[in-house]
Amino acid sequence: MATSTSISERYVLVTGGAGYIGSHCTVSLLTAGYKVVIVDNLYNASYESIVRVARIAGVSSVPFHKVDLLDQRQLSAVFARYPIWAVVHLASAKAVGESVQRPLDYYHINVTGTINLLRAMKDAGVRNLVFSSSATVYGDPPIIPIPETSPLKPESPYGRTKVVIESLVRDLCDSDEGWNAALLRYFNPAGAHETGLMGENPKGVPYNLMPYLAQVAVGKREYLNVFGSDYETKDGTGIRWVNS
Repeated sequence: MATSTSISERYVLVTGGAGYIGSHCTVSLLTAGYKVVIVDNLYNASYESIVRVARIAGVSSVPFHKVDLLDQRQLSAVFARYPIWAVVHLASAKAVGESVQRPLDYYHINVTGTINLLRAMKDAGVRNLVFSSSATVYGDPPIIPIPETSPLKPESPYGRTKVVIESLVRDLCDSDEGWNAALLRYFNPAGAHETGLMGENPKGVPYNLMPYLAQVAVGKREYLNVFGSDYETKDGTGIRWVNS
């Protein structure tokens, strides 16, 4: 249980820790002196990223369990094995377009998976959570850059699953059970680690713009699709020429 061990010996659980954001987050936690355990089903990631995380952080290995959040039994077993005091929840199905085609799957994976995680946390006495939400919760925002106070108007099942989970987390924090949580809403995080050992190279078709663009640049894919025809430049890029 999290309450039986000193804070210096407790672990941060990172769900989706083999993914792009998860691997970089794990490196940051390890280099800051935290102990980390990763759970990931490796659906769109590789164990190689965890090997590189350990190399970058200068540790022999990072505890890892191939667990799907829909498997309540295996998830609870991880909490029983480690003295976890906080969770960084990054695991989810995350393709906007795919979510339109498979809304039931997205609600099941994202919402049910998170409920399983929160139940496991509650049973283990863990009340500290960082949840990876998304800027998609804002839909088509009226102001760019998007202020945090912008109305929540998600336009896809994926975005709506994030709003549902945010609401659940807020309700937990409003309860009398002592929950602490942070909700992170980012959009298209990009960039490789300064060592060059770790970037974003997902299995299959990338779900985000930057890895798709990178695969085109290195010749892995033939071209990058640009949708729409109402751009201010002929080729749809963001380049703007300024006459001096």
